[in-house]
Amino acid sequence: MNCETRATGQGAGLSLPVIAAGGNGGGHVPKGARAPKSHMGWRRATVLGVVQLLMVIHVVQWLWTGNTIRPIEPSESMETVKDGIITVGAVFFGLALLSTAIFGRWFCGWGCHVVMLQDLCGHMMKRIGIRPKLFRSRLLLWMPLALAIYMFLWPLVYRFAIAPYTRPELVWPGFTTSFTTTNFWATFPGLLLGIPFLLICGFLTVYLLGAKGYCTYACPYGGFFAPLDELAPVRIRVTDACTECGHCTAVCTSNVRVHEEVRDYRMVVDQGCMKCLDCVSACPEQALFVGFGTPAFLAKARTETPAKPRFDLTWNEELALAAVAVGTFFAMRGAIGVPLLFASGIAACATYLAWLLWQTIRARDVRLHQMQLKRDGRVRTAGVVTASASALVLASLAYIGILNAAVAVADFERSRVAMPPEIVFSGTKNEPDASVATSARRAIALYRFAQVAPIGFGIPGPWQRDNESSVVWLSAVLGDYAGAEAILRAAAVRDGMTEFTAASLSRVMRGDGRFEDALAFSAAQWEAHPEWENLREELVTWLLADGRRDDALALARRAVEKRPDDLNAMRRLSLILVESPVREEIEEGLALVDRTLILAPGNPFAMRARAVALRSLDRFAEAEAELLRAIELAPNEWRLQQDLGELLMSTDRVREAAPILKRAGDMRLGKHR
Repeated sequence: MNCETRATGQGAGLSLPVIAAGGNGGGHVPKGARAPKSHMGWRRATVLGVVQLLMVIHVVQWLWTGNTIRPIEPSESMETVKDGIITVGAVFFGLALLSTAIFGRWFCGWGCHVVMLQDLCGHMMKRIGIRPKLFRSRLLLWMPLALAIYMFLWPLVYRFAIAPYTRPELVWPGFTTSFTTTNFWATFPGLLLGIPFLLICGFLTVYLLGAKGYCTYACPYGGFFAPLDELAPVRIRVTDACTECGHCTAVCTSNVRVHEEVRDYRMVVDQGCMKCLDCVSACPEQALFVGFGTPAFLAKARTETPAKPRFDLTWNEELALAAVAVGTFFAMRGAIGVPLLFASGIAACATYLAWLLWQTIRARDVRLHQMQLKRDGRVRTAGVVTASASALVLASLAYIGILNAAVAVADFERSRVAMPPEIVFSGTKNEPDASVATSARRAIALYRFAQVAPIGFGIPGPWQRDNESSVVWLSAVLGDYAGAEAILRAAAVRDGMTEFTAASLSRVMRGDGRFEDALAFSAAQWEAHPEWENLREELVTWLLADGRRDDALALARRAVEKRPDDLNAMRRLSLILVESPVREEIEEGLALVDRTLILAPGNPFAMRARAVALRSLDRFAEAEAELLRAIELAPNEWRLQQDLGELLMSTDRVREAAPILKRAGDMRLGKHR
């Protein structure tokens, strides 16, 4: 006989054959006896635990030495497809994909730390009587593949098919390698996002979507692993000893209906199979095994009516919830600091909450695990609380989406404000064109809407500072320097004076025509914070641009006095000295450049400064040799080519100089590959 377990409101139930009394159902498990348990659970937990331990050791080694191998994460492949930088993560991801095409989707089950987190959460739930059930959606199954395309293929399409027409300056840099780093955590979120990520993508996805719910509906890496599994000749297969008892399906944590698949295809063909091997270990007849053979995409059903997938949603519901998933993903993705993997997990959970809310409205009976939300058309207290919480979460996500949409439109309007900062902060107070002014006003209005939305508040966080910075810039473009200064001073009171705020304030003062006030303010801030190198550099640049070389030189000397080991301060002083008309200062600058090359050898720009000094001292052959050394280190730097060409011209070697100058011009325009 058959029994059927069904969770009302949770979609189609799981139908399993049950062995008849007396063992006459075709199986060999005695009546009342439990099926063998899987021995793979603790083995897999051990392997995944070792993976976690290795990750911890990796981090500790970086903290101890300050330098380590870059993160062994598939997400590191994004640098490869965007900028041609081959990382350790990209090599690892490539090998994982290749092995999946041979052995199937094994990495998800045996090597992924997020899977370990989900399994741990699922185990803890079962200990308290909660057995998560898979939420079955047709369209949501496509989200991992869509995310994988968005992460790894779209950047290539954009760069090679779209950017040549919209951003011709975006030239493919060619392939380079980067296997070590001094900032291991640069691409990872901090605790502020890390803890919610673990709770949502570990616990909540399992509770709402079922075991490995994140893998099924939100993991972009699974978007590539799943279809590659179709090619794998290594699969879970079955012998004639199978009695279709169904224990394999009961122990499967990958949501695969194993007993149906081996009956219909003599192997497991479901892309969701993560090769956990629980089914193989728990089979009472030892009929399941891992072996080579026909891959899934060539499999043919052995029965006339193979089992069809079961889904919880109608097509209208599928389309509506797909819109919820896409909207939530881009709403959260647009929030500064929300990583793609976190945004996808939130989107998957929000989709389920939207469906649960809809079920509470329309269905007669609704249940969420042990909680009866609705019975015989009456919503119970648990249903009111759950529906209210779901509605609040969805409303909050919609609100965040509105704010992010406002910022996205504001960013677009801001991109149309083409005013060089040199003009905006020059003190001449040039008025922008009417179209530029219109875009600037629209952008300011939208940024302010996102900061103080209609219901009284925006979403607080560091991204608000980016919006404020944009408003400051646009206010300066419109000539409202007083308004820009007021925003910056309020930010300094709220967050404390930072280097960025100090530099921005000095620029606004300069743009308002208060050049001496700007210099005095910047100098005072730098004296109080000599480590603010960017502010010092901007001060020196302003003084040089205004023809106040002596003041710039004095400031550069003061910087080296205050921080004698500051390599950048030495470089700035050396550049001012080597371009001096005074021979003694040139020789002093040359000696300082030599000192920087001892501290940091192989710097092509220091070699360029040395060549400038040597040329000024009429040591042309040495200057040429220095430039050739620099070009060897940085062959794509057009300034070096330009300097070499000009040096050759100055020594009447016109025929040699001409092609070099042409190459420098092509490089500058982005024509050189």
